[in-house]
Amino acid sequence: MSTIVVGAGPYGLSVAAHLHQGGVEVRVLGRPLEFWEGMPEGMFLKSTWSASSLSDPGGSWSLDRFAAEVGDRPEPIPLSFFTAYCRWFQERAVPELDGGRLSCLRGRAGRFTLELTDGRRLETERVVMAIGIARFKVLPAFASGLPPHLASHSADLVRPADFRDRRVAVVGAGQSALEWAALLHEAGARVELLTRRPVVWVDRRLYRLHPLLRSLFYARSDVGPAGLSRLADLPGVVRRLPRPWRSALLRRCVRPAGADWLRPRVVGIVPITAGVEVRAATPEGSELELELSDGGRRRVDHLILATGYRPDLARLEFVDPDLRGAVASQDGLPVLDRHYQSSVAGLHFVGALAEGSCGPICRFVAGAAAAARQVAAAARPGHPPMLVGPDPYPAGAVRD
Repeated sequence: MSTIVVGAGPYGLSVAAHLHQGGVEVRVLGRPLEFWEGMPEGMFLKSTWSASSLSDPGGSWSLDRFAAEVGDRPEPIPLSFFTAYCRWFQERAVPELDGGRLSCLRGRAGRFTLELTDGRRLETERVVMAIGIARFKVLPAFASGLPPHLASHSADLVRPADFRDRRVAVVGAGQSALEWAALLHEAGARVELLTRRPVVWVDRRLYRLHPLLRSLFYARSDVGPAGLSRLADLPGVVRRLPRPWRSALLRRCVRPAGADWLRPRVVGIVPITAGVEVRAATPEGSELELELSDGGRRRVDHLILATGYRPDLARLEFVDPDLRGAVASQDGLPVLDRHYQSSVAGLHFVGALAEGSCGPICRFVAGAAAAARQVAAAARPGHPPMLVGPDPYPAGAVRD
């Protein structure tokens, strides 16, 4: 029986490449790079060059090789360049994709049934959930029920040029909020950034050291600040840390911050009001009236909520409740063994849903390599799905 990978983003493609070259029959469901190709025009990757390759066992289809073939090596990396690279990778490492969409996943350990929206039913002994973050958007309570022509999550918009000459407020202090603010200003919008705390910029002074010295502080995956980057690069070690330590590492490494190359496009250019929250947002005809925590008010044509993502098993509505309830979890995230396998043998989670066990690297493209290697090791021909090693499901893990 084949292994089915649900999702065709960087994690899904990397896992499939390792499975395919390991002799495993693999089927990949989903449209390639659907989330990435829906991101705003003119956006760049926050991650560095060394942290932006997809993974195949021999490293044959790296970002370096793609750059050599096309004769270009831009840094920071434009989103369009990265998606072109991912398509190039897919055509070579995972040439056959099944564009079907999953509507329901049922089953038990080692035996799963997948129902697709086109009416097909597939059976397999192993499923890898590589579904990305799109379904985990966070919206604050005050935004509930606001019409889409007045308020949007940052992931739901593509064209900054659509806001030319319009008043736009952006809520958030992370890379998405800061880059949206820059893109909107450059497109001719009248934009203001509203943040709960002062904007933090990634400090890259140590990164400019000689490469040998730099490697003492930063892993190639480039996740987290100096020093912690080395730990975050080791998901197998992170998984063994006490739960409070893992949580603290995750908070520190994924805290809202802007890339240093973006700073000149924002500081002194885009108005920033820090230390405030939006308490209420009231539609007033074609405008939106914002009430701020400092007593101030804003009247805008559109509100962009760059309020991030929060992975949560409960939001996998396509997973049968009985199966979802059999997955041991903590804080809404599956508890995983070293092969990214849940308490249901044969059901793996990679990407953001793995961050509770394997740490902050799972939020970034760089984490795909470790996940792909571990899933492929568990799926080797002749190795039926089973839980490996000591029981990874500690006291406090729940089955809903």
